Amino acid sequence: MNKILFYSSQKYEIKYFNKINKHFNFKIKYTKKQLNKKTVKLSKGYNYICIFVNDNAKDKKIINILKNYNIKIIALRCAGYNNVDINLTNKNNIKVIHVKSYSPRSIAEYTLSLILNLNRKIHIAYQNSKNKNFDLNNLIGFNMYKKTIGIIGTGKIGQELIKLLKGFKMKILVFDIIKYSIIKKYGAKYTSLNKIYKYSDIITLHCPYNKNNHHMINYNNIKKMKKNVLIINTSRGKLIDSKSLIKAIKNKKIKGVAMDVYENEKKIFFKNNSNNIIKDDNFNLLISYNNVLITGHQAFLTVESLKNISKTTLKNIKKISLNKECDDIITN
Repeated sequence: MNKILFYSSQKYEIKYFNKINKHFNFKIKYTKKQLNKKTVKLSKGYNYICIFVNDNAKDKKIINILKNYNIKIIALRCAGYNNVDINLTNKNNIKVIHVKSYSPRSIAEYTLSLILNLNRKIHIAYQNSKNKNFDLNNLIGFNMYKKTIGIIGTGKIGQELIKLLKGFKMKILVFDIIKYSIIKKYGAKYTSLNKIYKYSDIITLHCPYNKNNHHMINYNNIKKMKKNVLIINTSRGKLIDSKSLIKAIKNKKIKGVAMDVYENEKKIFFKNNSNNIIKDDNFNLLISYNNVLITGHQAFLTVESLKNISKTTLKNIKKISLNKECDDIITN
């Protein structure tokens, strides 16, 4: 029987994987531990491993150990794969698969909810009401009607967000290195990054992370933005330079920030830190600001997404184990 070890496992996903696995009959073991140099030894005796966004499959030593353990597949139960060195895995004959599209709508809807919450200060009003404070001062937002939103990344998630935003009758500016012809049909307009920075009231990120866009939201680019801009990130944390963000918030250049990801989230997210001291001073500063809304990488977290992720992941592993063609193999 083929055996799979799941790293970074959470209760909410185990339920769905176990249900779907009744159709595949893999022998699955789950661990909460992240894949790293210390935990890679846990994969000994397994045929495949399944990892998530903060597991480390970039380190040469880790990949060599996986090869020596005869691991045939690294299955990502997510779309992004910036935490895997594809060149290394290719050289070591380890196939890497991901879930290209599990539920773009889930992330697009969550992004919209962050925009509305941040703009109308619902997160602040909620906390105030818990303290029986119903003073409306400092809770003023703005109508989104006819405002300009800049969307960086027009893949499936970006496109779903554009469709949702049509109802607000906003001016939608978009940027991507790939130009999709269907974007025009949705009422959006491709432009340059500089124009997005210059004209947008809201900027939202929906692009994959790579070395070329590391800290694309830095202080130099923030200086190009409109005063009182809102910045939203449900993509990857390392797209934003936290120090620049803090500086811009202190200088009142930025009106508000909503992030479901953080550049150093690996040691913070997906666990309860209520009784822990978080040593990341930038994170501690950001989360203390009233105009910063941070959630713990949950934009994908819907019933539909979890079902699709479970089904696609196990289906792809089965295909490869039977030497069948699989469209979700990452080659470069």
